Amino acid sequence: MKKLRKTLCFFLLFLWVFASLALPVSLREDLSISLEQKKIKDLNVSGLFLIFYVSISNSSSSPYYLSGYDYRFVVNQKEYFRLSTPLEKYIRIEAKGKTLLSFPLKITYAHLFRVVEGVEKKDKAQCYLTGTMTFSDGRREKGRLPFGLSGEFPIFKKPEIKFLTLQVREMTIGGADLSFKVSFKNSNAFELLVDRIRYGLRLAGKSVGEGIISGDKNIESGEIRVFSIPFLLSFFEAGKEAYTELRQPSALCSFFGEIEVRTAWGRIKIPFDKSDRVIISRSP
Repeated sequence: MKKLRKTLCFFLLFLWVFASLALPVSLREDLSISLEQKKIKDLNVSGLFLIFYVSISNSSSSPYYLSGYDYRFVVNQKEYFRLSTPLEKYIRIEAKGKTLLSFPLKITYAHLFRVVEGVEKKDKAQCYLTGTMTFSDGRREKGRLPFGLSGEFPIFKKPEIKFLTLQVREMTIGGADLSFKVSFKNSNAFELLVDRIRYGLRLAGKSVGEGIISGDKNIESGEIRVFSIPFLLSFFEAGKEAYTELRQPSALCSFFGEIEVRTAWGRIKIPFDKSDRVIISRSP
């Protein structure tokens, strides 16, 4: 009798081990995970959202329930973050049906540049999302399925601003007719479609002008676009410092504002604020 009970225990243990091993196999036969689409949203100067749309197909005659998932997000072979999420409300995967899920990943450039060395110099970054999904039949866990998704996203770079010249067309004791020439360089791997540039200008610490440059002022990838901004300066308003500054070979200038551009991923508002000395040229 003792030998029989021992044999029965071994047999039950064998069945439990066999059933445990068979569960993932059955799960893999019933369920399949595939990538439907990748999308980039809300690209701006601080980051973006990369969204993976994943389809889970159930070929069996019974529903499954997604009860949780964990994943690891890797950028250029460096781990950016990992996450483990049990679901309070299970997601039903219908029998003979398909369910679409989305995994929105928020990428912040400041954090990314700290974690992945040198990525800020790249045009884009390669990334991988790997993990497992846990499924149940509504009563107990049935097993886990691994998944792996790959993608890429752009590394956005602000336009580089360079002061070219401040041309003095005419100057009297009361004021000056000036033209400020400045360039914007697009260091991105994609075109920037400039809708408008709102700007302000300070000379020797004094506000001397503001305005809007509007219209289609597109800047191709890797290209430089030059803008000439004419304005009239009153020394009665700007003060003696501005008059003295304009008599020098160069002047301390501040150029600030916001560029509104369109890209393939939507509109971006890019603030800028640059201070530097600019060479003064004079009309003959």
